[in-house]
Parts: sequence; C-alpha cells; structure tokens
Amino acid sequence: MMYAVRNITNSYDVIEYDFLEVAEKLKGKMGSDIHPVMYLLHMHEDNHTLSEYWPDPMEFKYTPKGKKQNNDVSILEGLIVFSDKAHDALKPLLSEYGEFLKIDVEGDKKYLFNPLIFGEEDVTLSKKRYFENVHTGYECITFNKDDVDGKVFYKSKLAVTRLYCNEAFVEAFKGHQLKGLTFTPIEDYIDRSEF
Repeated sequence: MMYAVRNITNSYDVIEYDFLEVAEKLKGKMGSDIHPVMYLLHMHEDNHTLSEYWPDPMEFKYTPKGKKQNNDVSILEGLIVFSDKAHDALKPLLSEYGEFLKIDVEGDKKYLFNPLIFGEEDVTLSKKRYFENVHTGYECITFNKDDVDGKVFYKSKLAVTRLYCNEAFVEAFKGHQLKGLTFTPIEDYIDRSEF
C-alpha cells in the first residue's frame, strides 16, 4: 500500500528557509556554469543533488511557531526537516532514497532531506486539470503498483513536491514515536488529493 505524506494539520515551518539566501550560500561552491537560483528552482523536477555544494553545516533560524511546535519531521518546499532524533531513527531506511544535509538551527543539529527517487506514474491514467484550456496540474495521479510497492519513499514527476511512502516508512515513523507527519492511505494507487 502507498501513502501520501503531509505535514500534520496546523503545523508551521520549522526553519526560516529563504530560497535566495540559500542560493547565495551555495554560489561559492558552484562552478560558473551553474546558476544557483535556477539550480534550486528546478532541483525537484531535475533531481539535483545539493551535497557537493552544501556548507557543513548550513545555518538557519527557527520560525517562532515552528520552534514552539517542535515537530520531529516537517516538509518544507519539497525538502524535509529532520530532528537529530528522527534522522538517527530513519536514516537507515531512507539513505538510498535521497540525501541528508546537515543544518544548524540556532545551535541545534538538524538535517534537511532531499528526496531523489521518483515513483513511476501511469500517465495514461493520470488526469490533467485545465483552466481556460491551459494545463494547470493534475486532478489525479496514478502510480504503477509494481514500481512503488518496493519503494520506501518517493516523489512524483507530475507533482514534484508531493511525497509518498510505503508501509515500512509509516511503521518506522510510528514505531520511533516521531511527530509532525500524517499519512493518507492510497489503496488504489490513484492520488486524488488537490494539487
């Protein structure tokens, strides 16, 4: 069975993530042939890695409400913020599905996880959404069961910031008593969520 992975209701971003500031910090390690803003802008759909350009660690500030909420795991613009506890618990399960990037959040060690594995969609059964004859996204995305059943964690090429997992991830998350995510079962492998 597959699950859609989302932040819990009424959750807040854990860190202040300024896209342009991150691009500026990565710029020094990128070659002159790479435009850091464009690299970050297209990182999810092009499956760009960040580890070779990532400062060790990158520094961020908490958002006031995010710090107070103190979730172990939080989705942030297609990336996922892991507490040290969540990283230690889930890294063995996730290491082949993306990269962990060390961050310092006001002296606390945390990690950003950049998912790098796609689930295979059935584009013939996935239904596009249109507004005034312009393609604006998908009404539903259908996944190939044979492909995604064996994947612990993955994203969609059709909606690159949407994240999915299998039962193994859900069990590990709950078994380690982590908080911050909710899992919606998608029994027929067709995600009908709003995109």
